Amino acid sequence: MTVTYCDAPGIVASIAGLRVPKAIALAQTLSQQTNEYASLVECRVTEEADVIIFDVEAEVPQRPVHSINRVERIAGIFPRSDDSAPEVLALRCDFPRVPHLNLREKELPRSLCLYEERYSELKRRWTAPRFVERVRQWLALTAKGRLHQEDQPLEPLLFGYAGQIILPRDLLKSSTGDMPQRLYLTATDPQRFLIAHCKKPPAPVQSLPIVVSVHACPPQQHGIIHRRPASLAELAKVFQDLGHDLLGELRGRLKTWWEMDALNDDARRSSLVLVIVCPKLRHAGLEPETTDVWAFVTGSTLEEAGEKTGVWQSSDGHLCPFFVVDDAKRGEAVLLDLLNPSFQLDRDLAIKLNGQERADTPSIAAIGLGALGSQVAMNLVRSGFGNWVFIDDDRLMPHNLARHALHAAHVGWQKSLVMAEEAKRLVHDDSAFSYISVDVMNPREEAQRISDTLKSSDLILDMSASVSVERYLSLDVDSSSRRVSLFLTPTGDDLVLLAEDKKRELKLDELEMQYYRAIVTEEDISGHFKPLQRRRRYGQSCRDVTSTLPQDLVALHAAIASRAIREVMTSDTASITIWRADARGNVRRVDVQPCSTTRREAGDWTVCADTQLVLKLHQLREQRLPNETGGVLLGSFDLERRVVYIVDTIPSPPDSVEWPTLYIRGCKGLKTKTEKVSRETDGGLEYIGEWHSHPKGVRTTPSAQDQQVFAWLNELMGRDGLPALMMIAGDQGEVSCFIGEMNWMDNLLLIPAEG
Repeated sequence: MTVTYCDAPGIVASIAGLRVPKAIALAQTLSQQTNEYASLVECRVTEEADVIIFDVEAEVPQRPVHSINRVERIAGIFPRSDDSAPEVLALRCDFPRVPHLNLREKELPRSLCLYEERYSELKRRWTAPRFVERVRQWLALTAKGRLHQEDQPLEPLLFGYAGQIILPRDLLKSSTGDMPQRLYLTATDPQRFLIAHCKKPPAPVQSLPIVVSVHACPPQQHGIIHRRPASLAELAKVFQDLGHDLLGELRGRLKTWWEMDALNDDARRSSLVLVIVCPKLRHAGLEPETTDVWAFVTGSTLEEAGEKTGVWQSSDGHLCPFFVVDDAKRGEAVLLDLLNPSFQLDRDLAIKLNGQERADTPSIAAIGLGALGSQVAMNLVRSGFGNWVFIDDDRLMPHNLARHALHAAHVGWQKSLVMAEEAKRLVHDDSAFSYISVDVMNPREEAQRISDTLKSSDLILDMSASVSVERYLSLDVDSSSRRVSLFLTPTGDDLVLLAEDKKRELKLDELEMQYYRAIVTEEDISGHFKPLQRRRRYGQSCRDVTSTLPQDLVALHAAIASRAIREVMTSDTASITIWRADARGNVRRVDVQPCSTTRREAGDWTVCADTQLVLKLHQLREQRLPNETGGVLLGSFDLERRVVYIVDTIPSPPDSVEWPTLYIRGCKGLKTKTEKVSRETDGGLEYIGEWHSHPKGVRTTPSAQDQQVFAWLNELMGRDGLPALMMIAGDQGEVSCFIGEMNWMDNLLLIPAEG
């Protein structure tokens, strides 16, 4: 049987006339007598490449899936620049159309796709014997129908793109064909990269109006790659072979648009773009596994395309459709460029790309969009998480750019506004993001909107790094929404998350106090508040100063915080978590177990203490029985809201007097310890009062001596405008608290008596 071969490029040359090292190595390998599976036919040279023609023997089964001959003639074309892989041509004229072929302008000779990896990676390991063996494997596996493995992605039906185009994500959903899809193309130079916009970009951006016609063809089995069509007629022929009358559908659509009066002058003068959707099967009879989408940009306007396909003729600016389509005009003059389409990022795709299984879209009111807040929010937006209202009255300043998610073009704009707009553009969802550019504590004319937003949110996320804002959100906002506070320590080394439980039985201010106690008592958090080394001035005002805070630490903790927010939303319990980064970038997580808190009214004061404090007082009492004992109380006054937080105690100093019926607190080392607590908590805890225990068998009713001590406390604390505060621990698990003036001193039973 005679075998006919296609002509190979170049003129015949000797091995000595070759100039490409890889081509020389291949020719020499093929010339060796020991090579039993391949033999050199001839060498050729062109102006740009060396060409090696050789016969290669492959292991072909008796009944091949594809008609691969036992011996095939191959041409290897080695470019002199060595910047791309050698092209491998099967020279047999009737070489079959099989999977894993490269597209060429001419269909024959067919080009074998040998490698998936980039040539820059391949060339480090390329040798002539390995090249020959790879050709043999390609031929053998193709003959057996096993070149494309079952776990590999499906092959495209078309390949060989002239450029890239980005299409709106909802284009395929909204394109029914009833009305022309009007879009605008912008191009990035110098590469051919086109972006389709639903709205005309504002000046001075240059855009090209286009009309997009979307077509769907029947599902096809993958693996047979076609030659790239250069005209509408060739494209129609490709799809006719696939069982789809593309040309007929386009003609009918153009005529329908004219009949519906949908073709105004702008539409007629717009370029026509064809988007083809083709579901792909791995094997016949199976359900479609994936979908190919192609975009063809025509060199014709919509009006010209109608003329060149025999739908109408143009006369004096009017379209005159033919009663019967002129079938002689099949689009040969409608030239095409095949573009590789991608779709804009949307929430669904963002969720998949971030490895999430479902769409988590809680409504989030985000307060504070500084360095940490902006990066946390944008991390979560990129992952498709949440519907957001951004709340911040601050404007982006140049110095913010060192650590902010926004960039230089946004300087001078309100952070909340730009964050919302950037989020919309990022995932192309106008409904999921809004903003309120006000101070949340002083919303003025936006008060009602702020109130409605905080009431309707699933999560109020405080990233303001302000105790005032945190207290306001915790205590002054009428909303059942869960609150979470995120902030960095001044040096940026530690990240803190305080999260209320879903029922808000533990509030942010209570978690704040337990966090302060942990700083003092937990060894793992030692040195949490490091002194800030320096601050920098960015303007002329005395207030124009900012922290020195490394961006890498902000980015590190923003990534951790983003994941932590997701974790919080999957749990109903309260949490206190601290992440500590060391100088080498290692991060250690410390979890502090929250405990329940009691709030009691005492005159015009609210006293807040938790079970861990009460338990500690009882343990100290038990240790010193039968004597009385005591110490100072640590906590915090919120004078604006008349709240006192009792958090911890410094036990009885060593110079104290402890008798069965008398306790006189000493003072040795007490000032040093109190100042250390204040310093370690960055002023979060301070001295607030005294406590002592009663002997066994005695409950917490104050004695005459207790009342004298309380009067002394009133005088002492009154010097600073603070109330006297005294706690008494007694039998049966009782702890009583006394605050304020003697004439309205109230008893607060923080732990009910047992039995």
